[in-house]
Amino acid sequence: MEISGVLNLQKQHGPTSHDMVDEVRRLLPGKIKVGHAGTLDPMAEGVLPICIGPSTKLFSYFLECKKTYRAVMLFGRVTDTQDITGKLLAESEPGDITLSQAQELLNAMLGKTKQMPPMYSALKANGKRLHELARSGKEIEREKRPIEVFRIKAVGIDGPQLTFDVTCSRGTYIRSICHDVGANQGSGGCLQALTRTALGPFELSDSVSLEDARQHSKERRLQDILMSPAQALAHLPAIYVRPRAEVRVLNGAMIRFEDVREVVDLPVDTRVRMLNEPGELLAVGKLVHENKRKRSQGFVAPEKVFVA
Repeated sequence: MEISGVLNLQKQHGPTSHDMVDEVRRLLPGKIKVGHAGTLDPMAEGVLPICIGPSTKLFSYFLECKKTYRAVMLFGRVTDTQDITGKLLAESEPGDITLSQAQELLNAMLGKTKQMPPMYSALKANGKRLHELARSGKEIEREKRPIEVFRIKAVGIDGPQLTFDVTCSRGTYIRSICHDVGANQGSGGCLQALTRTALGPFELSDSVSLEDARQHSKERRLQDILMSPAQALAHLPAIYVRPRAEVRVLNGAMIRFEDVREVVDLPVDTRVRMLNEPGELLAVGKLVHENKRKRSQGFVAPEKVFVA
């Protein structure tokens, strides 16, 4: 039986996300596709979903997932990487900052804004990663990118060290938030530590250490700790395909609402999980309504089919 699913891996400080993929690949027999969803910097820890086998087809559906982090920043310190691993550019005394004052500074980051991506990032320009250009002493013009911060809350402050939780959209650099918060405060700021506590349906409390994954692999029980495709896409609404329509779904054909159960009042183009009666993922599809005024009538069009 082919191994397939998503490993909710708990990354530790130090290795790159690619390093973690290599470690998981070593636990698998033969040549099985493996990849991660959502890069974490080497200094960052926390949730790193690793897709295995046919589940690598799930990648694109994790891109728009909200992400939640616990960050620790330092006021009074500015570096070229916007975190403590970088070269010190400026240092000053931030003075006394209360928790309520810190929250006011964080509140300025809320909502839809545009953020300047840091030079030390994996984004590409003219075929080269920005961090490669930065390490060679080059800095190029970058365009600000739209991001959204849904929630940001100060958790505690100890001298110049502020701990906060943030839930944000893809493409948001927490380092840059720390840099901007420090700039607004006046003394500058940088990221000291970062833990991703959630990515879509993946929670830190449910994550598995690399050591635990190795033990399960040694005991030939790795499949036991993998999330099924249906579980991994829990952020998408679920509809259940009646047995009579399963073959049509697997052939990529649209099916009517009468061929599914638990269709809720969702807008047109809503992306859904198309499950069979036992709850296995058949496909990811979109709702197509015959009449915009009658959401109870319409079709479900498979977008990407999975083998149940």
